[in-house]
This record gives sequence, C-alpha cells and structure tokens, in this order.
Amino acid sequence: MKTTLALGAALLIAAPLAAQQQRDPNSMGGGDCAANVYNCADTPNPLPTAHTVWIEEMTWMDVRDALDAGKTTALIPTGGVEPNGPWLATGKHNYVLRANCEAIARELGNALCAPVVKFVPEGDIDPPSGHMTSPGTISLRQESFEAMLTDIAHSLRMHGFRNVIFFGDSGGNQGGQRAVADRLNAMWPETVVAHVQEYYDYAGVQSYMESRGFPEQTEQDGLHDDPIITLNMFITDPFSVRYDERVAAGKAKINGVAVADRVRNTEWAREIVDFRAWHTAGYVRDAIAQGGTTPVPPRAGRGGGGGGRGGFQRPEPDPRTMGGGDCRANEYNCSDTPNPLPAVNTVWIEEMTWMDVRDALADGKTTAIIATGGVEPNGPWLVTGKHNYVLRANCDRIARALGNALCAPVLEYVPEGQIEPQTGHMTSPGTISLRQETFESVLTDVAESLAQHGFRNIVFIGDSGGNQGGMESVADALDAKWGGAARAHFIGEYYRRPPGARNVLRELGVTSEDDPRDGLHDDPTITLNMMLDDVNAVRWHERVAAGLATINGVDISNLTKALGWAEEISAARSEMTAGIIRDRIAGR
Repeated sequence: MKTTLALGAALLIAAPLAAQQQRDPNSMGGGDCAANVYNCADTPNPLPTAHTVWIEEMTWMDVRDALDAGKTTALIPTGGVEPNGPWLATGKHNYVLRANCEAIARELGNALCAPVVKFVPEGDIDPPSGHMTSPGTISLRQESFEAMLTDIAHSLRMHGFRNVIFFGDSGGNQGGQRAVADRLNAMWPETVVAHVQEYYDYAGVQSYMESRGFPEQTEQDGLHDDPIITLNMFITDPFSVRYDERVAAGKAKINGVAVADRVRNTEWAREIVDFRAWHTAGYVRDAIAQGGTTPVPPRAGRGGGGGGRGGFQRPEPDPRTMGGGDCRANEYNCSDTPNPLPAVNTVWIEEMTWMDVRDALADGKTTAIIATGGVEPNGPWLVTGKHNYVLRANCDRIARALGNALCAPVLEYVPEGQIEPQTGHMTSPGTISLRQETFESVLTDVAESLAQHGFRNIVFIGDSGGNQGGMESVADALDAKWGGAARAHFIGEYYRRPPGARNVLRELGVTSEDDPRDGLHDDPTITLNMMLDDVNAVRWHERVAAGLATINGVDISNLTKALGWAEEISAARSEMTAGIIRDRIAGR
C-alpha cells in the first residue's frame, strides 16, 4: 500500500483496465459500436437535451453534446464530512454545494459540475486532531486529497474541458486546491486550471444579506453553524438542518436569527444562492481571463503599534470539546451532552449530526459500509453516475438489514481506465477516473477515519468491476495493520453474484434465457435498481414519451410495476449481502 503520492507528470497515468478495452475504434458509451449504433461516437442522441448541469446526472451523449455546444468549463466543488453542532448534518458543505455549484454553472452558462468531492482533509487521522476528534468526521491526508483532485481534473481535461475550476466550501480545502491548480496550470498551457478562493467568503455573504434586510446576528451561540450556512443547506434539504424537529422542539434559531418560517427561509436561501453564484461566477471569469488562480489577497494588519501578540497564550482546550466548537462556549459542543433532538431515521453518516453518530456507536452500530461507485458511460439511457444511484438505494437497505451498520457517503470517483492515453471507459466523454494508487489511498483514509471513531468492522462493497481489486487490496492491508482492533472486510459477492443467489427477474417471469441483448452497457436489473433512487437517472419520462422504455426486451414503461420489480431486486441483493457480511464478521 502506498502511503505517499507524488503528483508529477509520470503519475498522471493510471494502470490500464484491459477488460474495458473497446474493439471498434469508433466505440463509445461502454459498449461496442459494432453491436449497437448507440455505442458509436457520432450517433445522435435519441433523447432531448438534458436540463441538468451535473455530469453524474447526464449520459455520455449528453456530455458529448454539451462539450460540442461550448460547455467547456468544468467545476470541481469540494465539501467535507465534519461536525457542525447539534443541528446540522455532517455533510453540511456537500448540501451547500449541491445548491451552489448548479447555480454557478447556470450563471456562467458554459459550465458543468463534477460530483461534489465529499472526502477532504479534516484533521490528522491518527492521532486525531481538528474535526477528527468528533464522531462521524471522515478525513483525507493532504496527499490523498491532492491526488484525487489531480486525477479528476486530468480526466476532465482529456474529454475537452478547456477550463477546470476548483472551489471549496470548507477552509481546510483551500490550500490543496490552490496547490493542485497551480501545478496543473503550469503543466497544461492550453488548459486553464484555477482555484477560486473568493467563493469561500461567508463574511461577504453575511454583509450582502444584511444590506438586503437580513436580520443581524444579535447573539453568538458558539457553534460551528450560522444562519447563512443553515439557509444555504435548507434550500437543498430541510432535513439537513433538522428543520421539522427544531420547529417542534422550539429550537429553530441560530445566533439570534429565527429560522422557523419555511416561506421566509426559502426566500432568504434563494437570495443567498443567487448572490454566491453571481459573486463566484465573476471570479471564475476573471481567473479564466488571466489564465489561472488569482494571487492570495494580503491579510489586513491587526494594528496595535507593532506589539504583535504580546504575551497572549491560547488556553488549553477542554478535553470534552466536540462538535466543531468549544465545550466552554456552548454545552452542545461537549462530548457528554445529550442530543437535544430525537434519534434520526437514517443510516447515512452524511445525513447525521455528530451527536447522532456518537449515539449510534454507543447503541452498537459499529459496522461501517464504504460503498464505491463510479462516473462512466452506460449507453444512451443511463446517466454516468449509474453505480452511485444503485448504491444509494442498496447501501441503505444493507445497513438496515444488518441492524448495526451505517453507510459512509458513496465514493463516486474510482478507476475507470487509464487517463492519458485514454483506455477503457475513459474513451467516452464524461468519465472521471482515478489512478489505482489514488483510489487505494482514499479508501485507506476513509476506513482509517471510521476505525478511529470506534467502528469495529469496516465493510467494502463496490458496484463496478474496476473497483474490486483495489478494495480487496486495501481491506487485506488494513486488516493486517489493525491486528484485530478493528476488522476490514471486502465483500466481492456484492458485485459477483455467488452460485445459488436469486435471479429475481427470472423468478418473476420478467426475463428468460431467450431474451434479446441490446449490446449496451445496461441491463434490466441495473436499470430497475437505479430507479429506486431516481427514475430520472434512467431517463424514464423521456423514454416513455419517445417509445424507448425497454432494455433487453424488458418494458419499464409501467412505473408502478417497474418499481415493484426494483424493490424485489434491491431487497434480494441487500439480504444476500447482509448475510455474507454477518458470516464474514463471525469468521464463518
């Protein structure tokens, strides 16, 4: 296992994935041009233009056509998984970026968003420092973070994006983004790679909103939280700020600003997002015009006649401090303060507060599932984030079937082929690939973070073939390193169905041995499994309207029937996987 990653030009090349090599030179889309015209590079898109700006929500044809239409700026937003007081979910920054990246891309008019990078540096993993002292935090080492940013940017450049822009919603992300942008910008004279520091300006957003009549923050609660970020999250998902629970408990206030009025919250949130989009888009244009990252602005002096800090000495931290704040400032930052809100009905760490994760661990939920997906071509009907949609449906069901498990956010970036020269899925627009060493480094850091918080069994499952070897390698290395203090388990059977496993569609009489094969990187089972998370991921509405709602002879146009099949598919897969996990943990 490599623990350090050089980021020179030589390491911008990934190991080839021979199994994904295309036969016909005109092939794209994850299949062979000779097998189906929809696998050919120049075949027109059979569906209407997609209205999304998220690459993960587009088909490979959508990305190809967007690039041809001049959308050659790629935005790479970075968030995090960290403690944010008693009210906000650990995925705070990721919720903010779901709203903001879309708004920025639309403001620019020529941009697309890569999936949010959810794993970032949050402090040392072992011994824990910074946010890593709070349960639920997931941290990357700096070299893992920079390697991942490098590979994502490199992948996008290879598809024809001429401008690659990093912006991050958390302070700890800024330095790594700037370093990678500067390094790549020097290497690629024909591509602008820039870090837009100006996005990360919450004080500026606060000032703007106050000029628009937003209430002044008359109190300071001493939490890792404020009204601006609360509302920016709220517009993506009110549950992320525990809106309903706080209103019911009479706790819908932060720093003296009430956030109980849903209509007013929505109005304020829209203003916040609109301003941040306008503000950031202007700096993106400036960075592109000048050919790279703008210089770091000089820090204002503190005044005081040159005495510096004098004899100031920071007091020793309270050992009970957790939650992203100081225990002395607010009891909700103390490790032993009871959760002021009811227990949540979610198994996703990203959707939980740090207190929720703490309490789940105390209740015996000490198994953590790390699910790996991908961003790749999947024929003309399925979006590039296919495996991520499947895992968002299945990890939830697996964790609930186990009863003692939580899910880390899906790792959406995985090896998809050599980045340069392009091989495997990297020959199709929209694919984003990691080098094998980057993938294994990120997996290692995520698993080590979870083990540090007290998860005793770390389980790896992957929905794509190219993920399997890396997960197995990391699981073996960590299991040897931990020596029984925690266990790492690779569950290859999730992907490679073992003998005797159920074939649900065959049992239901939906499919048979004689069914036609469309020759696409798609099949009825995966299509239906995706639909459980979002029917738009398989372009259901557009396909029904165009009379194209079939795959390998299976008609999915009856939504009620299709979702019923999907539930049975996911339930069977989840129950099988949960059983294997139990056996593996028990040593059977």
